[in-house]
Amino acid sequence: MTTADPDAVRQRRHAEAADAWARGRDALDAGDLATALFWLERVGRIAPQDPRPAFERALILAATQDPAAEPALHAIATAHDLAGAWLALARVRWRARDQPGAATALATLFQRHELPDDPDLAAFAAAVAEAAGAPGWCAIADGALALHAATPTIRADGVECAALPRKLAGIATLQIEAAGIPLLGSPLDLATLRRTGGIAHAERGGITGWVTHPAAPDRAPKLELIDRHGTSRAIHPRRRLPPDAPAWFLPRHAFRIGAKALQGLQPPFRIVKPDGTLLHGTPLDPAMLTDLAPFRARSRPRTKPATAGLCAVMPVYRNAAATLAALRSLYAALGPKRVGTVPIVVVDDASPEPDLVRMIDAEHQAGRIHLRRHRHNRGFPGAANAGISAARRLLPGCDILLLNADILIPPGAPERLQAALYASDATASATPLSNEATILSYPAPQGGNPPPDLAATTRLDRLARRANPAGIVEIPTAIGFCMAIRHDALDATGRFDQRLFAQGYGEENDWCRRAAALGFRHVGVPGVYVAHHANTSFGAAASSLCARNLPILERRHPGYHALIAAHHADDPLQPARFRLDRARFQSATSSTGAVVLVSHDHGGGIARVIAARMASLRAAGLRPILIQPDFSDPASRASFIGTARLTDDAPQDYPNLCYAMPDRFAALVALLRRETVRHVEFHHTLGHHPIIRDLATALDVPAEHIIHDYASFCKRVNLIGPARRYCGEPDAAGCDACIAAAGSELTDPISPAALITRSRAEFRAARRISVPSADVQARLQRHFPGIKPTITPWEDDAAPFALRAPPPAGARLIAVVGGIGPAKGFDVLLDCARDAASNNLPLRFVLIGTSEDDAALIATGRVLITGAYQEGEAAGLIARSGAQLGFLPSIWPETWCFALSEAWRGGLYVVGFDLGAPAARIKATGRGFLLPLGLPTARINQTLLAWRPNLGNLNNRIQPLMSSAPAPTDANPPP
Repeated sequence: MTTADPDAVRQRRHAEAADAWARGRDALDAGDLATALFWLERVGRIAPQDPRPAFERALILAATQDPAAEPALHAIATAHDLAGAWLALARVRWRARDQPGAATALATLFQRHELPDDPDLAAFAAAVAEAAGAPGWCAIADGALALHAATPTIRADGVECAALPRKLAGIATLQIEAAGIPLLGSPLDLATLRRTGGIAHAERGGITGWVTHPAAPDRAPKLELIDRHGTSRAIHPRRRLPPDAPAWFLPRHAFRIGAKALQGLQPPFRIVKPDGTLLHGTPLDPAMLTDLAPFRARSRPRTKPATAGLCAVMPVYRNAAATLAALRSLYAALGPKRVGTVPIVVVDDASPEPDLVRMIDAEHQAGRIHLRRHRHNRGFPGAANAGISAARRLLPGCDILLLNADILIPPGAPERLQAALYASDATASATPLSNEATILSYPAPQGGNPPPDLAATTRLDRLARRANPAGIVEIPTAIGFCMAIRHDALDATGRFDQRLFAQGYGEENDWCRRAAALGFRHVGVPGVYVAHHANTSFGAAASSLCARNLPILERRHPGYHALIAAHHADDPLQPARFRLDRARFQSATSSTGAVVLVSHDHGGGIARVIAARMASLRAAGLRPILIQPDFSDPASRASFIGTARLTDDAPQDYPNLCYAMPDRFAALVALLRRETVRHVEFHHTLGHHPIIRDLATALDVPAEHIIHDYASFCKRVNLIGPARRYCGEPDAAGCDACIAAAGSELTDPISPAALITRSRAEFRAARRISVPSADVQARLQRHFPGIKPTITPWEDDAAPFALRAPPPAGARLIAVVGGIGPAKGFDVLLDCARDAASNNLPLRFVLIGTSEDDAALIATGRVLITGAYQEGEAAGLIARSGAQLGFLPSIWPETWCFALSEAWRGGLYVVGFDLGAPAARIKATGRGFLLPLGLPTARINQTLLAWRPNLGNLNNRIQPLMSSAPAPTDANPPP
């Protein structure tokens, strides 16, 4: 079995996406919208995180009046607030006679963006406004108010203006009416219209950076550089940078302030944006960043500290709803006894959201919080420092519980985190588990876990406390979303370094390493779980701040990144995550019993069967438990024999519930015995240690074998030999030679002869052997005489399909479906495409799926490739492709073939080889034509160009053009 290098896979995907995008652009320039649309859709499948090709695709859909344009544009407009998407959405809706929808989209455009340069927009806006019953429309153009209405009434932030305001700076909203009716576009959100983003950092004694203006992306915002004494200088970004998707969708405008230009000015320097806020990364001192010296360790004697009081500190900036939820969870977490004795300091870091300001004021007036408010935004490190200072004035010498405003903290968690601070004399900080907490993320340790609500958070925390009651794990750094800090460590180390880390990201890591240099340690507390909605305040700026601050962190603490990498490699939290996964798994035990399914994790058709089988078991009231191999451990990857990973719904549910084989087999059995297992279904053991085959015996339950391929007697699994062709199923000596030449796909180091002996014994002991087709049944019985497999088709071929006959003459587009590797006929497809190109045949192919080498197929000029599709998408992609005939180039005797079913669902007859279950299905249904295996490429292409079904009698096979060519038997493949 082979495993792909993740970096190589990423590089290949990046190259494939870039190539497809370039081809789409070329087609668009040539006016070929259909081809451009195809390639842009391919980009979206390869790189779904990049919205730019998705927007271009949506515009093509709009231009071709495709109904899919409206939802595509709506998704992009709402996700990225892009002016062009709002305008296109308004026009698409207007064309569809959805006048209210058009008015909503156009009003959103005017409220949040400056007028795009579009000569037809004024007339369109007037028509939309009239249809909506508005007396006109309003917008901002080139920074000035544009009014299209008679005798308007204007209110600036609710105050009526006698005349049109000359200056819009400082005004948050403009409400504009005529005859008491709002204009289309009112109220204008001037605060949003002024918003900008960007980053600054030190470079060679100067300052470089970039800024973007979403409301007017093509106009570079004017910036102001202000030194310590208030001396200011204008900054005019000159150079235009390309978008940096997905974080920054729009053009970026770069600037550079050299060291010479800063002479005479006193650092730190602030860069102020047009909306009055600081550019991220400032204030900064270029000399301090450029000459940053490593932090030196110092020894400081300590005595065991006395337990101190606790004060909670929460900087807030955006998202009133999330902040209120965080505060309410904190009140409940402290409980009625401690909520009065644990002060809560909230620092309003110059929030731009009036709703948030009003909410915080209300909480302060109610006496639930202590409030500190900044006139100018200082960023998270500065706000945290201000909050800590305020807390220590309220409660001198207290411990600090530093909280983000996007957390949900369960009852009792503050007390348990503070207790963890005193588990050791040297502990400086304590951090809980969370869905998004870098090295403390759970359940997936790499993060990206969806945040639970408060009820689910409380349940998880309860289970964490039960699973890890006294768990304290040393970690290299705390995570600032929820960080308990002991008073003596804070006194010794000092505050966060807001000079270096500006708005944030990396400041808690720096603090922790400074504390570690003084002899303190940091702990994770896996018995506490806190939910975290990441990036609530920073949004798209988060990645830019990380990119700026991580090099600073490494320069100040050389070896920091290696330290984190070593922590990831050692993974000391893995046992705690395992225990919590196990507790969650056991909490879901079914009283009606369970069925265990053993399979590999390679996806494909077997994954579809497994999903359907698990759904049917759940419907029957049983708990399905899937066991798959896990290769996350380096030792497992090296040996290709992973640990056994359990799940009962989706693989991400219990990613840590892994049992190393064979050492932990007994523990796995013990876990499963609690589940009242009815039987074990062996779907596939690829990647598993051989001991997993003893699972049914160890549980003393029946075993069933569900056959998906030929791993029971072929170590290559699919009967494809060294020449990348069907082997003909030779004797044991032939199998030995095959494995010696081509290698084994099975992870089990068993000889071919011993494999057959073992499978024979397992089949004889099984309660049931299930196969999907008569072809598979016959092959198994040939190798294992005396067994009686039951035929259970994966699908109902009697279901009706509306098939389209290909045209009688002319050019043809042939659809190939699935993931096409050697066994699925990659070489056949490549040869057919090259033959069509070299002989200038009117023949093209569209691969609905992927291949082992997309670039080679595309290079022929005769193959289009969609990219991987999601479950349920294939039939629609086939229909939209315009293909007239399906081709199944598979050269192994497939046991079923879902790709064949997808082609039929897509409305296509299918040409394939006379081999395996697909051939039997085509014969039985008459929905295609069969070719002799090994037919020359030119003859295959002739058939694909000429074959049509006999519509008078679909069950009778039509003699091909090459009817004189004898059909070889499976056991004697053609040379």
